[in-house]
Amino acid sequence: MDEAVIHYYRRLLKEDFPHAGAIEEPSIFVEVIGEKMINCGNTGNYMQLYLQVDGPRISDIKYLCSCEPSANVAVEILCSLVKGKTMAEATALQEDVFYQLLGSHGDDEELRIKVRGVLELMNEGIARYQGSPVQKDPP
Repeated sequence: MDEAVIHYYRRLLKEDFPHAGAIEEPSIFVEVIGEKMINCGNTGNYMQLYLQVDGPRISDIKYLCSCEPSANVAVEILCSLVKGKTMAEATALQEDVFYQLLGSHGDDEELRIKVRGVLELMNEGIARYQGSPVQKDPP
């Protein structure tokens, strides 16, 4: 595991995972269980993403998950990056911003998978909320 991921995860432990939790009656709710999208390793793992939308902006974002540290780091960074942004700004978010914020070069393949997964999960929820078909990257 990348040293930057370990350092960030330790910080999250001290801060008690600031974005962890649920939102009552969220505007957007998406969930994955097992290996779909976020590849958390086995069928007992899950991630739930809650977004509250006010007008064009994401006013709040929270998550519940049972995953390994790199997934927690990816989803916490996602939350910090998109809260207060418009949905258009959130869906335009690219992977490299995660690595810059983390102080990493993005060489950790496990982290790359998790970042792609949380972005895909969020984008799926936003697309469904907006009534758009979900865009998938070609294989």
